[in-house]
Amino acid sequence: MLLYIYKVALRIRGQASEVGMNGAKPMRWPQSLMFSAAFVALVVIAVVSVAWAPAMAAVACPGCYGLERMTRDILVDAKMPEHKRRALLNSVAAAEDSVIGFFGTLNRRPIVLACEEEICDRRLGGRGARATTYSTWRFSVVRLSPQGLNKMIIAHEFSHVQIHAKIGLFNQMRGVVPAWFDEGLAVIISDDDRYLKPGTSSAVRCRPTPAAQLPVSPFDWGPLSGKTPWIYAAAACRVLLWMEANGGRLGLLAAVDEVAAGRRALP
Repeated sequence: MLLYIYKVALRIRGQASEVGMNGAKPMRWPQSLMFSAAFVALVVIAVVSVAWAPAMAAVACPGCYGLERMTRDILVDAKMPEHKRRALLNSVAAAEDSVIGFFGTLNRRPIVLACEEEICDRRLGGRGARATTYSTWRFSVVRLSPQGLNKMIIAHEFSHVQIHAKIGLFNQMRGVVPAWFDEGLAVIISDDDRYLKPGTSSAVRCRPTPAAQLPVSPFDWGPLSGKTPWIYAAAACRVLLWMEANGGRLGLLAAVDEVAAGRRALP
């Protein structure tokens, strides 16, 4: 990653020097200082990205992480065979349909990083989760492990992308939508049969779960979810109950719009 940035910086500097050779003023020490400062800033950003979320860094340099671009928004493990690439495209399309079917629209298409092998997933920061979503103010990245290359898991992550895009990064950082609500809604939209039974009401769909307080912060949810996966079922049931008491799907969509406008929090 750093080598990639260094090459980009040298290219920029070379262009500046070429301008000087063609008759314009050559790059003097103020420009050199600015170049050095910009290069240091890029290095700092790269180091932070690699340490905190290598999946984000992989978007800037796919080849540095063994990925190659399949479509504009989908980067795959270079070792992924053709039949799995076609299956992934179908799963992504089906996941988008699920999100559009619930929200009526798709506000943001994420950049998808899909791994064929575990070593690829670990390289991108995977620690056992089937998938993870990283959202910024302008784009989102979904990292898929080899166990996450299916419509259900992808729809779950795309639900997070949609909610984050609708409410905005500032509201997301403020925690106006608690982690359990975000996760429970994603279970509902993805129709995850591991945590919900078939049916149309909470009385039918909810699975028995221990009585416990659900995490509000995503930083608390992550470590706990791996140890106690039943919290997904509990969260989905609580969201179903909330929807039944607040106008169903349309009531939830209206509430999300109010959250985006800064007029309320959820639930």
